[in-house]
Amino acid sequence: MDQDKVAKMYSELRRESMATGSIPITVRHIESMIRMAEAHARIHLRDYVHEDDVNMAIRVMLESFIDTQKFSVTRTMKKNFARYLTYKRDNNELLIFLLRQLIHEQTAYMRSRYGPDHDVVQVPDKDLLDRARQINIMNLQPFFESEIFKCNNFTHDPLRRYIVQTF
Repeated sequence: MDQDKVAKMYSELRRESMATGSIPITVRHIESMIRMAEAHARIHLRDYVHEDDVNMAIRVMLESFIDTQKFSVTRTMKKNFARYLTYKRDNNELLIFLLRQLIHEQTAYMRSRYGPDHDVVQVPDKDLLDRARQINIMNLQPFFESEIFKCNNFTHDPLRRYIVQTF
């Protein structure tokens, strides 16, 4: 087991929880993560814990830990630990989450500036690409062609380089 990786993640999370005033992480969390990594290895019929098992355990433990925090702290922690939380995730799920954040921000701006009634919201695809690159996603084309993108009433205008959502 990669003990250095576990120790580094623990120290980062401990430092973050102290800085934000959230519930602090304890040694019990680390022990649970080790047990999860061992269980993941056993599920895959391995005698030894691999990096894959450790990464999965880190992700599960972090998701659980962050979900127990106050709402104001959750967003910061998700952003700071995105590299751990994105392990073996469907990129389209991550991208739809990022796109919804952008749409929410744009909608709030439009409401404050132009009033509450808007049927269409547009965001530059560059904004989504910038956020996607922060979590090591470089190509958005498969996302634009995905069912999750279309089912949420999104369209991509490649000529104008905008993502449009109709309500």
